[in-house]
Amino acid sequence: MKNKSYIAIFIALGIASLYIFSCTEKIELKTESFEDVLVVEATITDEFRHQRIKISRSYVLEDDFPILEYNATVQIEDSNQNVYNFYDAGSGIYISDNPFQAYQGISYKLIINTQDGKQYISNEELMPPKVEIENAYAELINLNGNMGLQVFVDTNDNLGDAVFFRYTYEETYKIVAPYYATRDVVFSNVQNAGDPQAISYTIGFVDRPIEQKTCYSTNYSSEIILTNTNGLSEDKISRFPIRFINQNNSVLRDRYSILVQQYVQSANANNYYKILKEFSGDVSLLLDAQPGYVKGNIMSQQNSQEKVIGYFDVSSFTSKRIYFNYRDFDINSRPPYFYDCDYTTVGDRYEFYNYMALYNYKYVSDMQSVYDIVTQPCGNCTYFASSVKPDFWEE
Repeated sequence: MKNKSYIAIFIALGIASLYIFSCTEKIELKTESFEDVLVVEATITDEFRHQRIKISRSYVLEDDFPILEYNATVQIEDSNQNVYNFYDAGSGIYISDNPFQAYQGISYKLIINTQDGKQYISNEELMPPKVEIENAYAELINLNGNMGLQVFVDTNDNLGDAVFFRYTYEETYKIVAPYYATRDVVFSNVQNAGDPQAISYTIGFVDRPIEQKTCYSTNYSSEIILTNTNGLSEDKISRFPIRFINQNNSVLRDRYSILVQQYVQSANANNYYKILKEFSGDVSLLLDAQPGYVKGNIMSQQNSQEKVIGYFDVSSFTSKRIYFNYRDFDINSRPPYFYDCDYTTVGDRYEFYNYMALYNYKYVSDMQSVYDIVTQPCGNCTYFASSVKPDFWEE
């Protein structure tokens, strides 16, 4: 029986998602019909800060990037008639003019006026109770046959009326270039560069920036991580898994940190995110339901039938950051570097020049006109990461 290709497509939170199962041949996909829909990502919390809202529009599969919404007027209004104005910071991001925080017992609604004259208003939302993260930690476990570090979270033991929880995380890791050298090679007086027999040049050495040795990189969670207290035997969340990292993952090679972020949500917000999670992670549901739209709590004021993607969420928030090294656990070997390092020794002048000038290799060392060189990312971590040390970083 010939394999069939099953495709399910939906657009949610500004991301066009494509699922292809049991494919036996490459298929070129084209959008046959398209609906321009406003996409809103908006969560405000009880953290006193400049709150952020992202506004964009749905986009077709052929496009690589979402269409951002510029020059909108964005406000949040509370039940005490306080109005919080937001400014367009670019890239579809709107930031509150002043820092503020949500409070329990006060309701909030989002108001968006787009530059084409349309208005969108959310339902009024209350902030759920606050629950602190008591502990975040990692343990070496075997998960479905894969050894790795599982990051868990525990809350305090007084959840009160808090029921629904959503988690995100930011992971930051240190990168040390394995073949960093203190000097770089520079060529001058190059003659006959294209002739292997006649090429000539003068080699000089300059100090290499120390910043090329140690870098840092940050990734942000993309999956929807939800849990709730229904059916729990104790009044706390214990050992809830946030992130599993295979023991051979390069992010563990030098030093690793994860910031776990906890949002206590309303039942309606939880239901919205739960539906999104089911659509993106449950193959059978995708195939059966063929969803195209998940209704949130933001509505057009001109056309009640107009679709708006997104949810205005008011959540209590807490976070906890932890650090660890792979050596802190019973992991037998150091995880590999992020790239395969082509460490090469060359003595031929023409070959050396080509490697360095054309293929952008990095100089490592020399001995009697024989040169050790290595591919760029293995001698210079700024090739793929930032040398700026985060303010929060601890050794």
